[in-house]
Amino acid sequence: MQEPVEPMQDPEFFLASVPTGWRPRVVAINRGCEVAGIMYAVERVFGGVRSGIVFADGGLTSPLLGNPRDRQVLFRVAVQSLLRHPGIWSLRLALPRDSDDLDAVRQSESSTGLDVRCSSVVLNDTALWKNHAHLVLPTTYEEFLQGLGYTTRHNFRYYRRRFEAAGHRLVERLSMDELHSAVAHLAPKTSHFDDLTGLETQLNIVAATDRPLAMGLKHHTGEWLSVLAGWHRPRGAVLYFQCNNDREFGHYSLSVVLRAYLIEHLIRQKLEELVIWWGTGPPLSRYATYVPAVMMRFDESPLWWRLTRRVIATARPRLPRRWAEATRWFD
Repeated sequence: MQEPVEPMQDPEFFLASVPTGWRPRVVAINRGCEVAGIMYAVERVFGGVRSGIVFADGGLTSPLLGNPRDRQVLFRVAVQSLLRHPGIWSLRLALPRDSDDLDAVRQSESSTGLDVRCSSVVLNDTALWKNHAHLVLPTTYEEFLQGLGYTTRHNFRYYRRRFEAAGHRLVERLSMDELHSAVAHLAPKTSHFDDLTGLETQLNIVAATDRPLAMGLKHHTGEWLSVLAGWHRPRGAVLYFQCNNDREFGHYSLSVVLRAYLIEHLIRQKLEELVIWWGTGPPLSRYATYVPAVMMRFDESPLWWRLTRRVIATARPRLPRRWAEATRWFD
């Protein structure tokens, strides 16, 4: 079996990234005494109760690790193995529309004997799927700035010069200990982070990568103002999260300043793309692209399962929004 080339295909990363409300489901496909392929997936759990619905996320990298020449067979075996497992009734597989994996799945779906459906994923329509923003990096930072609109280009230059003129500084590389310390300092000062447990999970995910990316901004007094973290990947990098002291220093536009430094840093490394996990807002949202994706649905078709899905769909309009969103996994 081929070695992982993406950090997200490493078993340690996968286990660290299993979110709350899910349990890991891994399929190992053997050929004789050797492992021919591995599929990473998670099962939805409601209040500790298994749902029987499994999700494999191929939005950024393939959930299947194995020889590309065997893709069709490996996907067919993985899907059938998952759905033969007691208590698993449905698999949701999200893939980019231009993915080689999608071709392999479509070629193998007729041999699975399952109810198979395919639908386009609408950008951030529900909590089921968060699209990642892709920002193409040019060969120089000045070329990046010239590709921005006038106001955005002005802000990128103005706020960075203002930050530097005040005597504050960039810390280009943080150790994991420094990152933990910075996040602990910034968490109560960041307006959009209320879940400290979630932050700890995000830190664990970054720590599980073999090539973490972490940088930050410090006040001239030594106080942390902003940090971001993610990881390097082949020919690019992922920005996973950012914490800013925007309660006290919102007028500094810390997010813009640190992302400007990050983009320049990646361009100097001759990387080609920055992926912003779960998307981004203005101003970079105007220059990022989102990869069109589809959701493949593989279902067993016993009568009780079809009836269960129908009852849940009927009850959804009467449910609280949080539960209504969660029940969309049964569609």
